[in-house]
Amino acid sequence: MRHIYKIFHEKSNSELNAIYQKRFDYESAVHLGLHIKPMSQPNRYELYYIPTNQLLNLVNNIHSISRDFQATFESLSKVAQNQFINECLVEELYNTNDLEGIRSTREEIARSTKEIQLKVKSKKRFESMIKSYMALLSNEIKFPQSSEDIRIIYDEITNGEIDPKELPDGDIFRKEATFVQKKSGSGKIIHQGITPEKDILVAMEELLNFMNNHDDIPLMIRVAIGHYFYGYVHPFYDGNGRTSRFISSLYLSDVLGEICTLSLSRGCNTFRTKYLEAFEITNSIRSCGELNFFIECFLEIILNTLHQMNGELKEKNELLSIANHKLLKEPILLEKDDLYRNIMFVLAQNHFFDSGSGLTIKELAEISGKSEVTLRKTMKDLLGLSLIEKRGERPAYYHINQRYFEE
Repeated sequence: MRHIYKIFHEKSNSELNAIYQKRFDYESAVHLGLHIKPMSQPNRYELYYIPTNQLLNLVNNIHSISRDFQATFESLSKVAQNQFINECLVEELYNTNDLEGIRSTREEIARSTKEIQLKVKSKKRFESMIKSYMALLSNEIKFPQSSEDIRIIYDEITNGEIDPKELPDGDIFRKEATFVQKKSGSGKIIHQGITPEKDILVAMEELLNFMNNHDDIPLMIRVAIGHYFYGYVHPFYDGNGRTSRFISSLYLSDVLGEICTLSLSRGCNTFRTKYLEAFEITNSIRSCGELNFFIECFLEIILNTLHQMNGELKEKNELLSIANHKLLKEPILLEKDDLYRNIMFVLAQNHFFDSGSGLTIKELAEISGKSEVTLRKTMKDLLGLSLIEKRGERPAYYHINQRYFEE
């Protein structure tokens, strides 16, 4: 099916209206009960989509790659699984920040994540956002049921990262108008969020009703639609993208599993131009409320990113297998207690599955089931053998020597 926005300028108004009305009245057309009003014109459109073979294939392909991804993940040892989750979490948080123009580094996020896990008492940037995603991964967060729930999620995701002048000034959302400008730097306004707040409240309640009470529409397609409509409403002055991607990930976790949902922000950032274009085109009068283009773009982003992540995971698993083979034959370790090789294998998992962020004595003791006293002696011996490296103090992080796998 050719998207209606592509034929918008090819037809006269009467011809276009006839095409639009025919599509909208298709027996298979799904009318969503959600409405938009594109900028600078009087028409109000009900959102709809046509369940095409392309959409069905995208949903099926995502399910297929997510099952393959999950099977590969479950074949890993528990240590490798935990390390890979950490790496995916850091990547997801970095990308959702980058999309919003928030300056952060992967190293900064990784350090904050590690300190939260180790319960280090210090002020950490992004602490609230990291804890929110960790709760999502632990399946501790329920689907939002009200506008108040949306505000709670927003406060947690954006805590400390919103200019005080841009914080919500209404009862729950914003009171005044807000505008979205074209990312090209032209400054052109391409969208205006709903205003006043009472209309935002109505729209958000309609959105939550749609997300939570329409099981007749596949959840993956509902998430794409909800992601678009949240962006259209734009309930806050700043932080809408981060909040929307988190909420979308929350719903996706119910159908894809928690790990696969850590693909969304990474994908939206990797395919940033496509992602932003999908919003701009769907918001405009050219689409007349037709959502097929946006849904397809959203699902393609998830599918392509899962393919990429699955390939990365399989490559890491192969590298770990090669490393384990080398450790089994390592002459230096043959005369040592099994604990030495086991610790080296744990550090190898950290090296390949968590970008070598390192592990503390406390973590290694918990993983190995040995005392911290025993681990300190073991790590001192491995340092003396030049098999590992130590970085930092209180806590110190231990890494496998990078050169070890290259010789």
